[in-house]
Amino acid sequence: MKNYALHQAEAEGFAPGAANLGTLYRNWQARRSVRKLRDLDDHMLHDMGLTRMDVDLASHQPLTRNPTLFLETRMRG
Repeated sequence: MKNYALHQAEAEGFAPGAANLGTLYRNWQARRSVRKLRDLDDHMLHDMGLTRMDVDLASHQPLTRNPTLFLETRMRG
């Protein structure tokens, strides 16, 4: 659990030197992956526990936040 919490904090940008280039690059890569979800139909998104609005909201997160973590919380919630 500790490692998971640490990973979440680092991905959210709460680590020392959080706004570093590596974090921004990883978040940019994650944003590219989230954009691919736009190509899926609503039925496939529903099977993953997501809506089209969830994908749109994730893709509009600031670059300092990881959009895949946003989607994970939407899928669990």
